[in-house]
Amino acid sequence: MSRPSPLYIPASRPRPWARLLLSVSLFLIAAALFSPLAGSPVLAAQAADAAPKAVADKPAPGVDRAVQVAVEHEGTDSLGARLAFRLKDTFNSSSLFVLSEKDAPKIRVLLSTMPEFPSRPSVGSAYSVVWVFSQSEGTLRHYLAREVGVVTAEGVEDLVAHIAERTDGISVRYGYLFQ
Repeated sequence: MSRPSPLYIPASRPRPWARLLLSVSLFLIAAALFSPLAGSPVLAAQAADAAPKAVADKPAPGVDRAVQVAVEHEGTDSLGARLAFRLKDTFNSSSLFVLSEKDAPKIRVLLSTMPEFPSRPSVGSAYSVVWVFSQSEGTLRHYLAREVGVVTAEGVEDLVAHIAERTDGISVRYGYLFQ
């Protein structure tokens, strides 16, 4: 007489979990079909009204939220110049910032760039960004944050978005300096 393998389960052997699985499945199907929320036009309309409204990509300019920013670039590489130009363009077109050179309290974004490889200047640029707060032109600047890295031509747009986002976070964190 041969013994069945442990993986073989004869059909006559009871499976205690099968009944539980069947009953749970039937309960879930019945709950979905006979739920008071299923098919109710009033509740569907209320759910549609409660859905979040679309938010504009560009928030409305707020006088108390717009922060004056200045970008100062130091470097001779073309990739760094493109980074500085796109950063100024982003700050100028954003409703969160006011790109300004006038003598007023502002966050200064000090950008320094140089070619990653001097023999191949178009490959990439090493960059350094320092955020400082200046009350006026004649006062000492206060260090807020810094960042260093390497950027390629393909990564300029992503880096500009990252620097703008970080500048916004810094302006929120140190907002008390503007009061």
